[in-house]
Amino acid sequence: MQRYIFRRLVQMIPIALGISVLMFTLLTLAPGDPVDLLISSDPRVKPEDVIRLKHLYGLDQPIHIRYLKWLGRTVRGDLGFSRTYKEPVTELMQDRIGNSLWLTVTAFVLAIAVAVPVGIFSALHQYSALDYTATTFTFFGVSIPVFWFGIMAIYLFAVWHPWTQIPGLAGLVLPPGGISTPGVPGGLPFFLDRVRYIILPSIVLALLSMATYTRYTRSSMLEVIRQDYVRTARAKGLAEGVVVNKHALRNALIPLVTIIALSISGLFAGAPITETVFAWPGVGRLLVDSVIGGDYVAAQAVLMFLAVLVLIFNLIADVGYALLDPRIKYD
Repeated sequence: MQRYIFRRLVQMIPIALGISVLMFTLLTLAPGDPVDLLISSDPRVKPEDVIRLKHLYGLDQPIHIRYLKWLGRTVRGDLGFSRTYKEPVTELMQDRIGNSLWLTVTAFVLAIAVAVPVGIFSALHQYSALDYTATTFTFFGVSIPVFWFGIMAIYLFAVWHPWTQIPGLAGLVLPPGGISTPGVPGGLPFFLDRVRYIILPSIVLALLSMATYTRYTRSSMLEVIRQDYVRTARAKGLAEGVVVNKHALRNALIPLVTIIALSISGLFAGAPITETVFAWPGVGRLLVDSVIGGDYVAAQAVLMFLAVLVLIFNLIADVGYALLDPRIKYD
């Protein structure tokens, strides 16, 4: 296993380089470099100032030279300077990654906690009322646009909230956006305040993953419980809980591992919409703001971060196969 992991880590290097070349080229060829945006905002800029600024930013050099210099700085941990936020991108990413992790991990745990039990129960009670309800939910979760669901959640829980007229539910009003309330003291009050702010965006972000996990868990479980070894376990008189948890569930989770591992990076990649709707200061919103503002230095850092996440969680998925299924050997 160790040799396999080492080989995969070595294989990630040329893949990451290829992604960086493609990403850098596309962003470089995109219209509107920092000097062009400066000229559009201040028409009094003189031609000699344009030449000086392009030389200062290195925009007068060939694209392959600029890429090699960017790659060298990135390997050393220097991600450049954000023109929009007026601070180094490394420090900017550190703050935003923590916020995105707080949102993404919460959404991931919520999706797993709901989807896997519902999918298992739906498979074990096929064609029951709950099975039809779960199927309807999965179609809803896959089909509904995230931004629309986020706006509706804000309207229902932060703007309209008609249930506040019911005694005992008057305080059930959630904030429409942001990450915390200014001035809240540290400790437990601060934590509880952060929980209030994360409820809506985590539910919205988890909806698609929740629907996908439920569908995959149900399909995989239905396939496994029809296998001969499951029927043999039941014929031996084993309790239904032992048959499901020990014999069926472990094998049913194998294809789900891929979906879960890859969707973690997908949660980060899909967070820009959710973070923008809820004004959540994370990596996703940083990407949106950077692209809109022409701050391609920050955008390059975010995109490479997301690409590396995909590669890492691909490896985690393959390792998870071997841990769940002893028949799979990589060495």
